[in-house]
Amino acid sequence: MWNVNYYGLGTIETILLILWQIIAVVQGLMAYGTAYRKAKANGDNGVSLWGWLIVYDLAAVVPFLGYYLWKKNRE
Repeated sequence: MWNVNYYGLGTIETILLILWQIIAVVQGLMAYGTAYRKAKANGDNGVSLWGWLIVYDLAAVVPFLGYYLWKKNRE
């Protein structure tokens, strides 16, 4: 059947890990837009952009948190 082992994990753990990585990448891409909008509104410079990008990239690691912040910032 599905004999997928990723880093020595079982099949279910491997599928969950791959899904988590996909979600983190998508939220990381959304974090760039959110950081840009936040930097544009507050302190339109590169230091502000990098600061917000670090914050939102860290939030992108947690599933749904990056999406929540993106959705909240768009309103």
